[in-house]
Amino acid sequence: MFSLRADERAAQVFEDLASALDAGLPLETLGADPTKGDQTLAALCADRGVALRGTEGLALEAGWRSGNASGTLRKRAASRRRRHEFVRAVQAAAAYPALLFVLLLLASVATMSFVGPTIAITLGLTYAAGCFGVVVLARKLGRGDASLESYPAVGPVVRELRELPYLEAMHALYGAGVPVVDAHRTATATVHMQGLRAQLGVAQRLLEEGRSLREALETSASLSPESRTLLATGEQAGELEDALQRAVTRRAEMARRRLETAARTLGAVAYAIAAVGVALLAVTFYLNYYGPLLDMLR
Repeated sequence: MFSLRADERAAQVFEDLASALDAGLPLETLGADPTKGDQTLAALCADRGVALRGTEGLALEAGWRSGNASGTLRKRAASRRRRHEFVRAVQAAAAYPALLFVLLLLASVATMSFVGPTIAITLGLTYAAGCFGVVVLARKLGRGDASLESYPAVGPVVRELRELPYLEAMHALYGAGVPVVDAHRTATATVHMQGLRAQLGVAQRLLEEGRSLREALETSASLSPESRTLLATGEQAGELEDALQRAVTRRAEMARRRLETAARTLGAVAYAIAAVGVALLAVTFYLNYYGPLLDMLR
């Protein structure tokens, strides 16, 4: 929730500053310090409570130096909004399964006096094991463990997301005027997945040897075939910035689709577990309720 608010706030600040610059307002009226030099945009954003993420500061510096400050700000605003929408999609995908699990646990606790504590304890232990598994996955993701890419349900999402930091950083830096070699070096540092970072490291060495980005990515087998095709076509046509934008949009869209598929699977599992749990609660309740009466009739 706090991340969503921060991204939304940052996008608004970026758009507001871009609009002011396009309107020709003097920097002094925006509260800028002329002595900041290339840090002027970053300082303006910080004064408005925006914490810059990743390579945003470098992109704003490069955009200021190249005289494309407003364009750089608008691109950063679009990136923040894209991230905002993706996080909202993650929350929406997790909401339904989480609600079913919580309601089932509440139902088991509410009927404990009739059906006994066994079901509630079993569910509690199951949920605890599930939370432990989530923590393990989160730690592996934080370490950039490439084995996550082979996990069912999780793997397809990870494979789509792993490229996004690099593509977004490349788009931000190259679009702000940073040379490809330097932009690639900085963008590689934003990648957490170990396997991809190693491949991009090989591509960096090839770039420093004078190879094109297309050749470097192809030789090192970096990125997905789709992304390599988009960037190769864009570089050959002299439209690499646009190609980077299209690659970012494509990977973000595919990640959202993979996430929705995983959420539907999890939702179906949650629904099945909830249905079985409710049926078990009902059967146990009525057995306990009518059991003594049946014994008397016998």
